[in-house]
Amino acid sequence: MTFKLFDINSPSLKEVTVALLLLMLTVSAGRSTSAQSIPMLPPPFPENSPQEERIVENDREPPQIEILTTELHEGKNVFKVRITDESSLRTREVKYVHNGQLRVDGLFRDQSNVYKALIDIRSPSRVVMVTAGDANGNIVSDFREYEITQSQDIFTQVMDRLSQTLNYFLNLFGW
Repeated sequence: MTFKLFDINSPSLKEVTVALLLLMLTVSAGRSTSAQSIPMLPPPFPENSPQEERIVENDREPPQIEILTTELHEGKNVFKVRITDESSLRTREVKYVHNGQLRVDGLFRDQSNVYKALIDIRSPSRVVMVTAGDANGNIVSDFREYEITQSQDIFTQVMDRLSQTLNYFLNLFGW
């Protein structure tokens, strides 16, 4: 008894293979065109587009940096800074040591003049430096030394997050 996979009226193996390859190319081309239609996020630097950039003629003062973060726990932390300047900011970065290497992360605008960065800091690293520069080329750096505490247990982290969320809504609605 002989067994035939394809009978005389069915397409050949080559035709099936070509059809599958064409289908895969069509699907992958459709994916790449649909991925290109999604707008990419702009890079974090500079803060404004060239049309929106604020340049004050006689601005000879560097930006003012106020480090808002008061404590850091071992691991990932949201680092907050208030940066104010008359001109637009071009440089906003935070530097710290991570696993023996200097790490530089960008600060992203949160509300008004408050900027945030997600940093991953572990002992023995203790110093975090913030650098800010404006459109006129005025640059300043400030640093703070922290006592890095052990990570909190999960219950404390959840309760802290709930408390922060409640305070956010209270401030938002003015209660």
